[in-house]
Amino acid sequence: MSAMGMMTRINSQFEKTRKVSGPRSLQASQWGMLCPADTPEGEACGLVKNLALLAHITTDEDTQPIERLCRDMGVEDVLRLSGHEINSQHAYLVLLNGLILGVHTRPNLLVKNLRMLRRRGLAGEFVSFYLNKEQRAVHIATDGGRVCRPLIIVDEKTGLPRLKQKHIEALALGAINVRDLLERGIVEYVDCNEENNTLIAVTERDLEIARKQGLENLRMQYTHLEVDPFTILGVIGGVIPVS
Repeated sequence: MSAMGMMTRINSQFEKTRKVSGPRSLQASQWGMLCPADTPEGEACGLVKNLALLAHITTDEDTQPIERLCRDMGVEDVLRLSGHEINSQHAYLVLLNGLILGVHTRPNLLVKNLRMLRRRGLAGEFVSFYLNKEQRAVHIATDGGRVCRPLIIVDEKTGLPRLKQKHIEALALGAINVRDLLERGIVEYVDCNEENNTLIAVTERDLEIARKQGLENLRMQYTHLEVDPFTILGVIGGVIPVS
């Protein structure tokens, strides 16, 4: 357990002798990515953190397939557009790893279709699609070094998680594996950016309450479900509830 904890340790480059609380505190974007409990005492408190149980660090992926998909879905090259068209109210910039790829006038449909392709295994499972309405931009990330974690997808029509008891039993028997769940659109990896477009239920009871109260009418429908609330902890911190 100690060895596994050491392999998931994150050391900050911030100077440990400085008594500043900002770098030591947990940020909202670290929920589910970093363990909120496992940190040493003393001057290194908060500067040394550990990854959560299901957190994954991405590696670089080829950008050419994603670029071709975007072109096929109507992303127009900015060099072929006028300044009036680029700055139009309905035009959203599409950025691939921070570089401008083009412009799209229906960003919600673009992001929805790209996520659908990822859930069917036609795009990399660690590729991120993030719609930022304030910046009027669609951010696509395929680079390495991003922290992401798996979440169970909630069906839009029924409001129920797509992971059923038959899938859990098949996993236990070894008939299917996690990659099968990714390709069937049951589970997907979400990074810190894409989490801004999600509403995550911690337990299934949250989904039941949402259905009873009719939160779908208020556009507050849950999009994902935590695999287990236990997974927000790290390897060492996860021993505490068990003991």
